[in-house]
Amino acid sequence: MKAHPVAVSVVALFALSVPAAAQDYKVTGQFGWFGIGKTAELEKDHVFWVGEFSGTFFNDSGANSLFDRSGVRCPGSYDLNFGKKQGHANGYCIIMGEGSSSDQAFLKWSCDGDTVDCSGTFEYTGGTGKYQSASGNNTFKARTTGNWKDGNVSGFATWNR
Repeated sequence: MKAHPVAVSVVALFALSVPAAAQDYKVTGQFGWFGIGKTAELEKDHVFWVGEFSGTFFNDSGANSLFDRSGVRCPGSYDLNFGKKQGHANGYCIIMGEGSSSDQAFLKWSCDGDTVDCSGTFEYTGGTGKYQSASGNNTFKARTTGNWKDGNVSGFATWNR
């Protein structure tokens, strides 16, 4: 059986137009953040924080790897019950490619833990520019390293470790 030259050409053209591999958005690294927001005391030892965690992501793969040294802004909330040593946080993040406001990835996150550590997941919800195909589920662990007297917080999160 002989292959028809037109059929072979169409198959070859299609194969060349499909990327060899889709971008893998499951990055491993660390996001150092500072959280600016407002805290409301709901009852003794129970507060609700609303604000934004922002900072820089450092990819474990180093320079020129996906999202390395990218700016990250995460509007969110954190429900903290110090009496019960329980915490729940959730929100969204915008990752901006280094030096390019037109290249952004968007994600939704949530975590549970105590009042210092919070483990959870995030899922890409879309993107723009070179990150327009951002998708997939990921895990993270966040740690609060400082609760400032003005209601702000500092800490870091590890992604997919």
